[in-house]
Amino acid sequence: MKRIGLAMLLSFIFLWPALVGAAGRPSGWEQLDDISDEALRLGKNERFAEAKEVLLYFSERFFALEAKKRLKTADELRAVTVTHEHAVKTMTAPIPDEDKVAALTQFRLVVDAVHSTYQPLWSEMEPAVMEAFAVMEQAAERGERKAYAAALRRFMDRYALIEPSVKIDVPPEEAKKVDHDLEVLQGASFWRLGQSEQREQLAAARRNIEALFDGVKKDEADPSLIWVMISTGGMIVLTLTYVGWRKYRGEKEAKRARQPEE
Repeated sequence: MKRIGLAMLLSFIFLWPALVGAAGRPSGWEQLDDISDEALRLGKNERFAEAKEVLLYFSERFFALEAKKRLKTADELRAVTVTHEHAVKTMTAPIPDEDKVAALTQFRLVVDAVHSTYQPLWSEMEPAVMEAFAVMEQAAERGERKAYAAALRRFMDRYALIEPSVKIDVPPEEAKKVDHDLEVLQGASFWRLGQSEQREQLAAARRNIEALFDGVKKDEADPSLIWVMISTGGMIVLTLTYVGWRKYRGEKEAKRARQPEE
């Protein structure tokens, strides 16, 4: 048993660096993630001048770390660039504080979406987004146009926060379905539909929006991590098998050695 325990310990020690390397995030993106989080924290505390300085520091580190090379698509670069520039401008703009925090939140979510392998931060906003959508449905059911318009604005504000991140993480065709749904729901033609048709349109939009969140909930482990785990398990099994075989062989030889004496 001591040999088995030693074999397992040695296997774990030798493979630990590989496990850490496979499971960990790139250090450069971890820095950028922390910087965007700090900017948002400052904004929530109404320290917008400091938040702007942190955003400018993000830009410096982005280029110093050559983070652009780690982006998978031009769309990711565009999302980071556009939301970053928007956040920088809003920090000193004569707009309500909540709009400044919204810009920082949108940027923070994009940075996370770019490098998160599963469960991006934007997916945590599902309750808030779907709550606003439910209010829209209720207003439409009652035929209250003003209440519907107010609920629609609230919903669009919440969806706008996650939209750039959504388009990073979900297939383009899924995002386009939601874009089409929202065009219909915002158009004047929506109120020219019969009540049953309105219900059908809202139900379809709900399904498509929920599909965005459901898609990122299906966690897929990093393939490299899966391979490391398989390799680790295989090596441990082989080691234990070898140790067991050696022990079995040793016992048989000892038994043979005792037989003449018996």
